[in-house]
Amino acid sequence: MPESRVDVIDLLASPTVPGPIASVLDQFANVVRAVPDTVAVSDEHGALTYAELDRLTTALVPVLDRELPPGDSPVGAFVSHDRKAVVLAVAVMKSGRPLVILDQHLPAARLAHIVEIGGLRGIITDRRIDREAGAPAELIDTGAELLSWHDLESQATALSDAEVEAVDLGRVAAQPGSQMTFVVFTSGSTGKPKGVIVTHDQMMNDMVHMLEHFDVSTGDRNAVVSPLSFAAGIFFCWASLCIGATVHVYDPREHPIGEFVSTIREHGLTGMLCTPYLVRALSAALAPGEVLDTLRSVTTVGEAIMGQDVRTLLGHLPPTASFFNGTGSSEIGGFAAHRIRSGEVVPDGVVPAGKPGTNKEVRLVDENGAPVAQGETGEILVVSDYMSPGYLNDEVQTAMRFGRDADGRPTVHQGDLGRFDENGDLVLLGRADSAVKVRGYLVEPGEIEGALLTMTDVTEAVVIPLVAPPAATTLVAYVVADARLRPPSPAELRRRLRAVLPEYMVPAHIVQLAALPINERGKIDRQQLPPVAARTPVDEEQDVRQQVMAGIWGETLGLTDVALDDDFMALGGDSLTAEEMLAAVHDRFDVDLPSTQLLEYPTLREFTERVTTSTKALPSHPDVVTLRSGGTGTPVFAFAGAGALALTFLPLSRHIENRSVYAFQAHGLEQRAWPDWSVEAAARRYIEIIRVIQPKGPYLLVGHSFGGLVALEIADQLVAGGQEVELVTLLDTFLPRSAEEMPQLEFAKLAPRAPSAAPSPLARVAGGIAGVVRKPVERLLPDGLPAVGQLGERVRARMAGVIPFDGQRQFDAFFDHATLAGRKYRIKPYAGRVLFLFAEGNPDGADAWRRLVTGRIDFVEIAAEHSSVLREPHATELAAILTKAFETP
Repeated sequence: MPESRVDVIDLLASPTVPGPIASVLDQFANVVRAVPDTVAVSDEHGALTYAELDRLTTALVPVLDRELPPGDSPVGAFVSHDRKAVVLAVAVMKSGRPLVILDQHLPAARLAHIVEIGGLRGIITDRRIDREAGAPAELIDTGAELLSWHDLESQATALSDAEVEAVDLGRVAAQPGSQMTFVVFTSGSTGKPKGVIVTHDQMMNDMVHMLEHFDVSTGDRNAVVSPLSFAAGIFFCWASLCIGATVHVYDPREHPIGEFVSTIREHGLTGMLCTPYLVRALSAALAPGEVLDTLRSVTTVGEAIMGQDVRTLLGHLPPTASFFNGTGSSEIGGFAAHRIRSGEVVPDGVVPAGKPGTNKEVRLVDENGAPVAQGETGEILVVSDYMSPGYLNDEVQTAMRFGRDADGRPTVHQGDLGRFDENGDLVLLGRADSAVKVRGYLVEPGEIEGALLTMTDVTEAVVIPLVAPPAATTLVAYVVADARLRPPSPAELRRRLRAVLPEYMVPAHIVQLAALPINERGKIDRQQLPPVAARTPVDEEQDVRQQVMAGIWGETLGLTDVALDDDFMALGGDSLTAEEMLAAVHDRFDVDLPSTQLLEYPTLREFTERVTTSTKALPSHPDVVTLRSGGTGTPVFAFAGAGALALTFLPLSRHIENRSVYAFQAHGLEQRAWPDWSVEAAARRYIEIIRVIQPKGPYLLVGHSFGGLVALEIADQLVAGGQEVELVTLLDTFLPRSAEEMPQLEFAKLAPRAPSAAPSPLARVAGGIAGVVRKPVERLLPDGLPAVGQLGERVRARMAGVIPFDGQRQFDAFFDHATLAGRKYRIKPYAGRVLFLFAEGNPDGADAWRRLVTGRIDFVEIAAEHSSVLREPHATELAAILTKAFETP
């Protein structure tokens, strides 16, 4: 280890608060003396050593004195998240004036609020300043004087060494520890932003807290990815600078996550502090088993993190790495920390906040401010001399959160509920103001979020109450599924939750999203979650049949109650749950109904009436379903994948405007009949129906999976018949494969035996039996006997359409049937226009399809698993892609 590193370790091995070092600037000066040639700050464009950073920031002090409006009002910095932001953070602190860093990702209205609340008279920006042209547009109307960073830097760089050495920095040393040094504005996700005053004492204490609890040390190369307008971002930056580490400033909002992976490797980054959202994104960008060898510590702040996220992350870190869960707020700073080393047991659910931090006492109190008993839940109250004194220019809000205990020590109501576990670790239980009563029970949404996030196919979740009188208060869960897996339906999620939570805690609404909305700090922005309509109160009296049907729907969908005007599909039903429900209706009422009846009779009231007035289905075609009718645009004909109902296309059809949508399913799937045993035969059958609906082209065809092969064959037959096919869309279709290439149905052919010279009597008897049964077996299994363990699947495939099965087994029968039919199909070169959408894991590349499509073919990738491209939230994205393709010649 170089001597300079030893020096700095000797200087800073055990900093204390209170102690001999008064401020982070004093600590920074010690580091500059110890390691002047070590890189202090870097970004993608360059770097500054500690000596260079010290000189530039000192040279900026007289320039700031000269150029900024007079007075001691806070200074605004509207610059990119790169090394210049760190330069300004140090320089403005040296000037003795408070700093407000303005995030360039904030909307103009919010920036205007901050400028007004903060009383900012001067703002430094790296944008071009042109008031006549309206640049920078976000700041033109704030009334603040705008200063060019480039001009300030040029003036500072032009100063001689003698002029820089003559700069008096004693003004900061003369300031008391209670002096304001930064103003950090809260995220404002629940209302108007508030400016949190950060003092020298709070800065110094948080620096020590991070050095003690987050393993920040000399020689580290730390990624500062959180905005410096975020309290944790500026504290982490200063902690790194005060220990002789390198600060690498990087904005993940400006680059794809894959570039961040490359940056970690290129710069040998060893630590980072970020939100759980970035941890999940980073883990998702890495291949299984891929390790970031240099990264030895990762700290998350801002929101609770789940054990599942930590386990996944540690799988991508070296064995010596650690994860740190940091808990704090802008008002308090860090007040708890929890370390998990690689190889240690990671708790399920929410990771504990850990032990109280440096110089922070954590108390749990009830609504009257009295301490709660050990192990009980209470609101978190932090007591410390090293916290913010309050909000800038806001006495009312300050009085609501800040106070003093009986001994006169400062207190802050943190705003969260918590409890201490058996190890003495603080466990966060969600916001104190988010608990809500559902059916008379007090529910904490955070507990439901934790249950959802323990599911391996759920990556993100947030639960909020829906309060819309006179309807009862209900819960809404917004869920992001793992894009690499088939997303669970809302009904499936409810069933899982009911296995681990009381019924009153299971959300009535589950909304699946491609991603949760994130604010500029990487935290979930609850204000931007899409609204849902309140359900009809279950207060209308139901007759006996309706009660029975409500029970069937509730059991299938995972709901405790269903109102008469509830819509089955709107409650989270899909094609599989529809099949389960219809099978239950058959068992209870002895009525066979096709799934199309859910389109014509979607509510519990209508469907029950339909079931009780007839024992037969209304006349309808068994193979085609009208999902959407009306509009002047060319109709869309859609073909379901192997074993799937036409209803699979319902989520997509809801977003197709001004066009009728007709979906096709396998012949015999819902009404007993012999299915089509070739792709060509299915195409001929469907064309007869298509020509009745739309006698002449141009035609728009969409096929999912196996349905894509059918759509291509239909297009080929239509073109051969003189018709125009405008577009064929293939949704993650696979090329046909042989039995050897499809291990899920691996069939072994019967191989003839070589006759023995003298067959035994037993062999002659066996041969006679074989001769008797050979022809029936060959009729049933013309492709030969299946491999061991596959006989049931093979027989079921041959019985598809003839023998009806229940629920999943009916799907399996037609899936196996379609697999056999597809295996025999040979795609003919197609000269028309094709749009191909690849889902994740598709085994066939673009080159393979270009050899088969001699006309125009466009490829689009969609971040979804094969079977889920037609389900929300992907259906919305898919509809936008198709709509654009339909309208583009």
